[in-house]
Amino acid sequence: MNKILLTFLVLITTSCEKEEIFFEITNLNRDMIAILGHGGMGIASTYPMNSFESIANCINLGTDGSEMDVQMTRDGVLVAFHDYDLSTKTDLKGVVNSLTWEQIKNGHYNESPYVTYAIISLEQLFSNIANVGAYRFTFDCKLYRETTDDTTYFNQFTDAIIEIVEKYDLQRKICIESGDKEFLKVLQSKRRWYRLFIYPENFEEGLNTAKELGLYGITISTNQISASQIETAHNEGIRVTVWDANSEQENYEAIEKNPDFIQTDNVKYLVGLLSPTLEETRAKNAARIDSIRNRRNLPDSTSQINHLVPSN
Repeated sequence: MNKILLTFLVLITTSCEKEEIFFEITNLNRDMIAILGHGGMGIASTYPMNSFESIANCINLGTDGSEMDVQMTRDGVLVAFHDYDLSTKTDLKGVVNSLTWEQIKNGHYNESPYVTYAIISLEQLFSNIANVGAYRFTFDCKLYRETTDDTTYFNQFTDAIIEIVEKYDLQRKICIESGDKEFLKVLQSKRRWYRLFIYPENFEEGLNTAKELGLYGITISTNQISASQIETAHNEGIRVTVWDANSEQENYEAIEKNPDFIQTDNVKYLVGLLSPTLEETRAKNAARIDSIRNRRNLPDSTSQINHLVPSN
């Protein structure tokens, strides 16, 4: 009886284990898809998007990092917040850019069940993440403002980005996206090597803008781009980030399109689904690098050649 019961339990355990899935990924990110949480844990999380708790939990689950919505206060402080007006989700009112950080820093989300979570600045976020340079972050720059002086506003915003990025040495870890070409041009004029993404209305617009400005990539809803269009972008040397990956099916289908980055609203599922593939690819890349290093360390074969000296 005990043997029968043990066999039955083994069969149940084995049948419940999920089979690992391996994807054949081809992209410009060393054939790996970087997993980024959408505002942290995503739109359906128990944490408000862009909060410290949401972004920290996203990272702790094994993502490469997180996307976040970024706005600027009147006195030049970068804040993680999505909406045009603070009143939609917090106990404050007004556009972020119409207030100083002093007026915002004690604000909290007041949407149920988010009443205990604070609005955070990027300084607070990065200073409280251990080994912050190990992660990738995307700034979705929300250019909400009441001023009509775009030149001053764009300059102040881009200066604030440069300051926070370089303070934490994140130049190679930050992607910056915007739907405003002029804003991207201003930042590009100051730091041409930053990884800038256009956020277009459609793929054709994004591809043309990225080519025109020499941008690093395109950010677009996974519902607005196909695998063949991503391949077209890759052939032009342009990376692609997709978002709108909410359900398990949407995340699975997004992977099959071979983007370089996925901003997911289903963090735990995507990490679990892609982990076997990413581990295998990292191992292959490491082996390839070791092989290159070993070849470089080979002795110079020319030193072993016996030169014939002609006889007199």
